Amino acid sequence: MTTKTFITKDTKLIFIGDLHGQVQKLDALLKHLKFDENPPQSITSNTKLVFIGDLIDNAPNANTNHVGLLTKVKRLVDDDLAYCIMGNHEFNAIGWATKHNENNTKQHQSFLNDVIEGSDDHIYWVNWFKTLPLYLDFDEIRAIHACWKETQIKQLNKYINSESKLNKECWQQAFDKSEPLYYLAETLLKGPEIELPHGSSFKDKTGTTRTQIRCKWWSEKAETYRDFAQVQPEVVFDIPDIKLPNEQIPEQFSQPVIVGHYTLNGVPSVLSHKVACVDYNAAKDDNPLVAYFWQGEKVLTERNFVYRNKMTEHKNLGI
Repeated sequence: MTTKTFITKDTKLIFIGDLHGQVQKLDALLKHLKFDENPPQSITSNTKLVFIGDLIDNAPNANTNHVGLLTKVKRLVDDDLAYCIMGNHEFNAIGWATKHNENNTKQHQSFLNDVIEGSDDHIYWVNWFKTLPLYLDFDEIRAIHACWKETQIKQLNKYINSESKLNKECWQQAFDKSEPLYYLAETLLKGPEIELPHGSSFKDKTGTTRTQIRCKWWSEKAETYRDFAQVQPEVVFDIPDIKLPNEQIPEQFSQPVIVGHYTLNGVPSVLSHKVACVDYNAAKDDNPLVAYFWQGEKVLTERNFVYRNKMTEHKNLGI
């Protein structure tokens, strides 16, 4: 059983994609949405924002303002205008600060530069990250950073409180590879991977030979490894067209789920009738920040994506 976050039947939700320090893109999107923090001139009376995680980290030369962004998001949460869940970058930042894991230093350095590693600001924001829920279940719709799998969500329950926040005493387990919690966090915040059948492999975009694939866990129709593989288009046919074992058959979804994490491109479209991703690489250059404006629908639709400028048509991960 998941822990529920209760909203009224009239509440609408705007799910906002991975920001990676881009406060100016958040300001532009909220202006586009006419989301003013001072009603009644705006939609805030019956609409709340949901930040999908990955507020921090970016390329070293990116135009970031981490403190400005975090301050704004936290104020919106504190003022009951928004929710915010944990992304893998917030999770990794906690690990970095507590010396529990090795992070991607190149990306994380942009955050460390903005807050000054070891400073009071750094400690303050890492402690705030620890208070973020790992997921939100609004009953009619759910939000998690990378992957919703009922089995893992149920296993997570013994580590979290009634607000889906990790219990204080569990943080050390979250970074210990000998603990089940480590693998739950990996799946839910970074997405599941499975081993290919013996003897099968492919080369990723860096030329590295891989024997594991990231999974299209949202693809309810997937029956084979090839159907299930989330890989670059040019290597799809390197993935064997062999039937998936029963334990890997994708789940059927009763409620819609919104995720971030996957750095999609092109015109926003749903991943399935029940799953949508709002991460369209707003971290980079002039790419717009993408949101999904949920208004109670049980089947997700392309019409409810919101962003400020046109995006080039390009086939993304698809259904």
